[in-house]
Amino acid sequence: MKNILFVLVMFLCSFTSFSQENTRVDLLTSDASWGKEIISMPIHFAPQIPYKGVEEIRFAPDWSKQDKDGFWSYVFVWDIDLNKELTATDLETYLQYYFDGLMHVVNKEKGKVLPKTVALFIKKEKSKNDNEFIGKLQIYNAFHTKDVMFLHCTVTQYYCPKKQKSMVLFRFSPKKFEHSIWKELNTIQLTKKPCVD
Repeated sequence: MKNILFVLVMFLCSFTSFSQENTRVDLLTSDASWGKEIISMPIHFAPQIPYKGVEEIRFAPDWSKQDKDGFWSYVFVWDIDLNKELTATDLETYLQYYFDGLMHVVNKEKGKVLPKTVALFIKKEKSKNDNEFIGKLQIYNAFHTKDVMFLHCTVTQYYCPKKQKSMVLFRFSPKKFEHSIWKELNTIQLTKKPCVD
């Protein structure tokens, strides 16, 4: 009986993951060389970020290669129940939770006290998009370098008052905004905006 129950639970978990993958594959556009991951929200490693929805990620092909331009260059979007415009302070707080939680989970060095994430964002003037920010983060890279690194970041929030939902698009790279990797990052776009049916 225990074996049957175990198999049933594993099947349901697999089915849920498969269903989520299939219903959420189209939030971002990218070619097949970009890696993809989907995470349910609230995020297990950053439960302090208080929104329900999904995060979809696209990783540059060279994301894990320290000697390549695409190292740590990636894009993700939150499709969430956020019913107001974000502030720079919101972003700073949420990304501190995000990267501190992520690096705590990834870190394998027992007893190591990880440096805390530092984030600074400023809101750009109103443009064709609802809410745009530019920022810089200092994070600890528990994946590769086991050291502090800096990330440049842009954030665009697409807010739909009618649906009380937001899609928040993040782009990250250690490279400065003038670098050619940002042209590649900017090719990753939403497949649709939240107020478009």
